Amino acid sequence: MKYLLPMVAGLMACAIQVNAQAPAAPANPPHAQKISAAVDPVMTPHISGKDVKPVTFAEWELKNDRGTTVPILWGDALSKAPANASRYEQKTFEFPTGQIRVMEFKKDRGGVLHMITAENAMYVLKGSVTIDVGGKPVEIKEGDAVGYPSGIMRGKGDATVVVWTVTGTVLNEAAKTTVVRKKDAKIGKSAEWEEGGKRVRANTPEGLKKMPKDAIRLQVDRFEIPGNSIRLAHNYKGGPTSGGRGPIDALILVTSGHLTYFEDGKPYDAWPGDAIRESAGHENKWNRIEDSSFLAISTQPIGGPVKVAGRGE
Repeated sequence: MKYLLPMVAGLMACAIQVNAQAPAAPANPPHAQKISAAVDPVMTPHISGKDVKPVTFAEWELKNDRGTTVPILWGDALSKAPANASRYEQKTFEFPTGQIRVMEFKKDRGGVLHMITAENAMYVLKGSVTIDVGGKPVEIKEGDAVGYPSGIMRGKGDATVVVWTVTGTVLNEAAKTTVVRKKDAKIGKSAEWEEGGKRVRANTPEGLKKMPKDAIRLQVDRFEIPGNSIRLAHNYKGGPTSGGRGPIDALILVTSGHLTYFEDGKPYDAWPGDAIRESAGHENKWNRIEDSSFLAISTQPIGGPVKVAGRGE
């Protein structure tokens, strides 16, 4: 129940719950509004997926003379949903500076249907969905990402979608729906290793040619969206990495493998389905117990960017 209450409160802010007749959809999507503070955030940097209870929601399209609305029900009210409603499960990870939600849709439970509202970004982990871009439906396939999505998300098959609600690093007025295909993500490779008692780092083709076989390697697929980016990190077994401090937070969902995250020297064991918040100004590093991967997005820390030595603001 610890994670259920903030999740439901967050949904109430970004969706419509109905009893008998749904009201018309709002003229402007709530993601154009400023994002308020989390309702009941987890203050530690790690949330185990095993501790987050999935919650079932039902959504369906309802047409009237004012257009199309998408009611949403959960809990005891689920029995009121029609037979054709999409019934999906969702896990929500609530941090002080943002939220990660993992949505599991099944073909035999109505497929994909969700009214996008407060979500700033999304990534299709499995399957495919369609969203509205410029008034037209666009298919978003497995491995694709979207910044500032809007409209109704639809699909007929199984799908797993990760969505974030973050404070972001761009003024809301500058945000627009941006689709970044898997093939268009910018690939960055880096490595670090010990040499002569010093830590050597490389991120250029020339430098990477010099790395030894036991180097700590990383590949990041970067999906750039207005003022932010979604990163898919491919971590190769090895570590620990060098410690570092960043000026802004990162919200992370582990998607494969076993890692240990260290914040100010304290270890947190992380497995697929776990969430991590890399907090601004705190020293963080990783030990990759095995080959692994995670998704990450940036979000503003409380009070704004933190000054970090050598990095300004």
